[in-house]
Amino acid sequence: MNLNQRIAGYGRKLTRSEQRLIDELQTRYPQGLLESATSLAKKVGTSASTVVRLLAKLGYPSYADAQIEARSEVTARLSSPATRADAVIADDASVRSCLDNALLHDQHNLASTFAALDVAAFEGAVRLLTQRRTRVHVTGQRHAAALAGHLSLHLNMCLPDVRPMNGGGPLLLEDQLLWIGENDVLLALTFRRHGLATARAVRYFREKGAKVIVITDGPSVAAASAADHVMLVRTSSASPFDSYTAALSLCNALVTAVVQRRKKELGAALERGDALWEQHWNDTAAPAGRSRKTASAG
Repeated sequence: MNLNQRIAGYGRKLTRSEQRLIDELQTRYPQGLLESATSLAKKVGTSASTVVRLLAKLGYPSYADAQIEARSEVTARLSSPATRADAVIADDASVRSCLDNALLHDQHNLASTFAALDVAAFEGAVRLLTQRRTRVHVTGQRHAAALAGHLSLHLNMCLPDVRPMNGGGPLLLEDQLLWIGENDVLLALTFRRHGLATARAVRYFREKGAKVIVITDGPSVAAASAADHVMLVRTSSASPFDSYTAALSLCNALVTAVVQRRKKELGAALERGDALWEQHWNDTAAPAGRSRKTASAG
């Protein structure tokens, strides 16, 4: 419920100062709420405590929570960091407030994401990822690339055939689509600004009878319309740039659920991984038949 909805549902009589505040907030919503309580109070000739009390009456736990809502509205309406910068950056923000605001936004994103998460979609995604003879492809462009890498790394420890898909390396994205079929599953992450390549890959997988899981920040995203399962995350931030903390947490939950279904396979894979590490990559471990000192010298 946003500010205008709270005001419409507020049935009590307002004082003159409160009515002036309401008029100012509605006229300049959501940008008006991004100012400090002191700055907002000066514009209508009242006190900062009156501002805070009014928002409390409207149901906000704190002024910071009201500002989180306002920033969420701004980031939803404005598509790029350049257009959002002037709206979300306050002239009088301290370094400490930047720290506090980042924490508040991420806490809000986490709580909102998991409260609204489609649990059936999450469970369906886990079933698809853990089916026998399934090849799992993971893709994410630009902002989603780091999360796609995180998922690829950890799912590879649980599943026998995980394939990161990206446009780098010797194979272009279109070359990685040559052998897609009914036993394939695409796990696609896409966030604003949404990559065209990801949406096209999603459509191609569906055309070939493969399954698609999408993690994204909006239900109207092109990739979401062609997916079997869609999981939405909030990316609101106190800065011009989106926050992906909630998305990372959802990725961790997905890996955890896969681990629960693949306990035996994960244990065996980790043992093989440890053996490979000791044999090929651990410089501090001496090969069989050689002393640690000799191995180090060699």
